[in-house]
Amino acid sequence: MSRKNRSRSERKSPLWVVMGLAYSLAAVVVLVGFLSKPDGEKNEPGITEQILSYSGFTRVIEQTEAAFYNQLARREVDDIDNRDQLDQKTKEIASRINAQFFLGNKLGLSGPYSFSYLQDQMQMENAQRKLDKKNGKALYGPEQFDIYSYYQYVASNLEVRIIEYLAANADESLLQQARAYFEENKALYNHAEQIVYSITDQGNTEKHTIDWGQLSSLNNADSELAEILRVGKVGQTFSYTFGDLQRTGEIISRTDVQTDFEQQQIAITSDFLKSGYYKQLLQEISDHNAVVFSEK
Repeated sequence: MSRKNRSRSERKSPLWVVMGLAYSLAAVVVLVGFLSKPDGEKNEPGITEQILSYSGFTRVIEQTEAAFYNQLARREVDDIDNRDQLDQKTKEIASRINAQFFLGNKLGLSGPYSFSYLQDQMQMENAQRKLDKKNGKALYGPEQFDIYSYYQYVASNLEVRIIEYLAANADESLLQQARAYFEENKALYNHAEQIVYSITDQGNTEKHTIDWGQLSSLNNADSELAEILRVGKVGQTFSYTFGDLQRTGEIISRTDVQTDFEQQQIAITSDFLKSGYYKQLLQEISDHNAVVFSEK
């Protein structure tokens, strides 16, 4: 067929070519849009990754603050006359304290740390306590703090808040470690909801039922029996001395509560942090954010 005899439908109009290219380009743009997230929707680093990324901060410690850490160190070393040991412990304490306040500030749980600020806050607290005592209000803790007791008061409260925050905002890395901790320590979380047991005392046998909460009260009155019931198995017989009496008994039945990690996730993660991981995080922070003692 000659070129002159080709129909209009067989000829490609320049307009159709342009429109086809435009549609193809639009499809590519849409596809890229689906595959990529806006900046605001990008995955943020988890809390563990954020903490481990804190680095490059250096804080200079002046002599007054160094003396404070040195006094704390004297309470922890075996031989205060061993200068090298005392200096090392002083540096460890200074690094640990600064790491905790640094972390608290990064998480928005405390202001920037300085020793002078700590002293100012103590004076304000003491002034308020003096006024409260004058007005007859109840005081919890000492009537007046010294700098050492006030530091312990502030630091312990900050540690509680940090651990609560980390447990409530745990990322997958932290949760995986908390799950592993839970699996290794299930016995700490599974307990008896109700125990039925018998006690034979001077020839008389009585049947009793006790729940987990009542075990604490029993522990005060009869600690040996409480421990037997806490860890004993169904059908187990036992004997023990209570005062001048020899008692025997049997665990008849028990209903156990099996703790689920997902239901107790925050509490278990908090326990994991307290078990030593929180101190590891502080060590990581102190390793990458130095404290330097002034030579003046």
